[in-house]
Amino acid sequence: MQPTTANENATVHTSESAELQKLHEVENLTNDLKRLLVQHEFTLDEEKLRHEVETLERWMESYRRGLSAAHKISETGTVWLTELRDRLKMAAGERLRLEDEGGNPPSQEQNKRTDALLEVIGHIDRTLPDIERIFHSAPEEEHA
Repeated sequence: MQPTTANENATVHTSESAELQKLHEVENLTNDLKRLLVQHEFTLDEEKLRHEVETLERWMESYRRGLSAAHKISETGTVWLTELRDRLKMAAGERLRLEDEGGNPPSQEQNKRTDALLEVIGHIDRTLPDIERIFHSAPEEEHA
């Protein structure tokens, strides 16, 4: 893994700031629509527009939740998966060490458990780059 440069760090920081700014703007807009619905319920009902505003508010809320989830994933998803993978590697290494020290060949059940651990580790190794690519590059792609 190559060390990151100051420019790369600045780009990541700028992207995170832009992502957070967008999340705050969507939250504010969603709250404005909620206030509109509450404060002008009677007028919206009279003009038969309440349903449209409610629909827009639901869409904005869904979008806000999506942004919030994407931000959380980009902040912690790779860290959590990396830590999980590392713990699984330690568990697999410990299993293999104990099997080697025991002097007896591992049982079929022990082999299955070790193989299952190694499969999960491999799956995480294949998933991590996708999470990094999708969630860490999303703000940059939006500005392009």
